[in-house]
Amino acid sequence: MILTYGESDKGLVRKVNEDAINLSVENLYLLADGMGGYDGGQIASTLAVKSAGRFLKDTPVLTEQLLKESFYCANRAILNEKVDQPELKSMGTTMVAAAACEGKLLWAHVGDSRLYRFQDGKLEQVTVDHSFVMELVTEGKLSLAEMRVHPRKNEITRAVGIEEDMKVDSGSFALEDGTFILLCTDGVSGMVEDSDLESLIASSPRKTKEDLKELGRRIMDKVYEAGARDNASFILIQFWN
Repeated sequence: MILTYGESDKGLVRKVNEDAINLSVENLYLLADGMGGYDGGQIASTLAVKSAGRFLKDTPVLTEQLLKESFYCANRAILNEKVDQPELKSMGTTMVAAAACEGKLLWAHVGDSRLYRFQDGKLEQVTVDHSFVMELVTEGKLSLAEMRVHPRKNEITRAVGIEEDMKVDSGSFALEDGTFILLCTDGVSGMVEDSDLESLIASSPRKTKEDLKELGRRIMDKVYEAGARDNASFILIQFWN
């Protein structure tokens, strides 16, 4: 059994919501965080999740490679849109995708939107942010705590729709009974500490769709308590045997 719930909110500061989610294809979960001005960000994120979803819609068996190819399709769609609307030349988007197939979770991502796995009481960030500050962390020049308050924490080093030659990170892992997946934009991960997300998930029942909606409400409450300075979006996925 798979339970799913997603939500996208503009927060308290931004005038528009530049995030987008797509749950229209069974067992496929897409989330994006646009950039490039109000119109550009909205267009880029929406184009990305819709293009990737269309590419994978009629695929009988999803694979990690096909998931990556859906990102290339989204990349082309945004680049083509820039040709038609040159005033949107600065737009681009992060994107993270997950797909459940034959007992595994396939994932792919570009940018700093994240995929987390919660199993046996522990929350683990599976994806690695493509960001300026994460590079500093990797080099040992910055701690994770310092990363959260760094003035350049929102600078990403990789995005969909910027260059023809785009690199996509991907992977897969086995799904176990009780595996819980969180996809989110940095409007969630940047507002709520991983330890708080872990506590929220651990303390929440996740047996029904209503349970996931309640967990989503609790996560969004935490985002708002922290100031909701960015658009905040998430997808919750619960797997039970």
